[in-house]
Amino acid sequence: MSGALLDTLRAVLGTAPERDIIPGEFIRFGGRNRPLWVRLFTDGRAAVFGDWRTGGHYVWSESGRAMDPEERAAARAWAEHQRQQREREQRAKWAKNAAAVVLQWSRARVLVPGDPVVRYLGNRLGVELWPLPAALRCAPAVPYFDDDGKEVGRFPAMVAAITSPAGELLALHRTYLTRDGQKADVPGPVKKLSRTCGPLAGAGVALWSAPDDRGVIGVAEGLETALACHHGGRMPVCAAYSAGALAAWQWPAGTRHLVIWGDHDPAGIAAAGKLYSRAIRAGLTAKVITPQTPEMDWCDIVHASNTAT
Repeated sequence: MSGALLDTLRAVLGTAPERDIIPGEFIRFGGRNRPLWVRLFTDGRAAVFGDWRTGGHYVWSESGRAMDPEERAAARAWAEHQRQQREREQRAKWAKNAAAVVLQWSRARVLVPGDPVVRYLGNRLGVELWPLPAALRCAPAVPYFDDDGKEVGRFPAMVAAITSPAGELLALHRTYLTRDGQKADVPGPVKKLSRTCGPLAGAGVALWSAPDDRGVIGVAEGLETALACHHGGRMPVCAAYSAGALAAWQWPAGTRHLVIWGDHDPAGIAAAGKLYSRAIRAGLTAKVITPQTPEMDWCDIVHASNTAT
C-alpha cells in the first residue's frame, strides 16, 4: 500500500499505525487514550478512518477524487456499524469490570483511628482529621503489579470511590501505603486507578456529596489536597483525582458558588481555568484559588501551617 494513507492519518489524527494496512483490514490504534481506527477497502484505493472519542470520521481516496453518493453512504453505514459494535463491546467490558470494582470496594474496610490511611493523611496534612469521609476506605493488602504484570508485593492502600454525578460507583483510586502511614516503596506510580465500569466524564471522589447551606462547594485535583482545603477553607471540598477530571468535573445539584482549589503547575492551571469557564457559563459564581509558589499544592501549605513552631 502507498504511504499516502499513512501520511493522511498522521496529518489528520496526529499519528498512524506503525505498519502498512492490508486491503480489507480494520485496525484500531492510538493506545488507550487515543481510540483511533482505520479501514482500508478491499480494492486498496479508498479508506475510512476516525476517532471514537470525538465521533469524527473521515474518508480517503488514493486518486484524490471525492467519493460518489453511493460510496459515501456505504462508508457512513460501515462507520455506524462499527460504532454500535464498539459500544456493545464497551458495555460488556464495563459490566464485567463492575463486579470486580464492587467486590474490591466491599472488601475495603471503614476507616478507624490509627489505621494506615488515617496515619497517612495525618502525615500529609500535619494534623489528624477525624471523622473522615465515607468515600475513603482502607484495604489491608492490595497487590501491586509492575509494568510487566508481575506482582511485587501486597500493601495497605487508601481506596477512594470514584462516582458519577448520579452517585454510581465507576472506579477505585488506590494509594499504596506502609502500615505506619507512609507512601509505599513501589517500582512505579504509588497511585493507581482500577478498571472502570462506566464513562468517567464528570466523575470524581465525592468526599462531600452536597454544597453547604450557602450553596458553596469546593473541588481540588487530589484527595489529599481536597482534604487540606476542607480543613483550611471550612467548606465541603470534593476531589477530581486528576487534572483532566478536574476540567470535566460536574458539581452537585444545589451548587451556587464554586471554589476551585487549583494546583500551581501548567496542567493544574489549565484544568482549573476550563472548569471555571464551564461554571460561569452555567450561571454559577466561581473563583480559582492557586498557591503563590509554583509546584506547591494546598496540602503542602496546610502541612506547613499545622507543623509550624
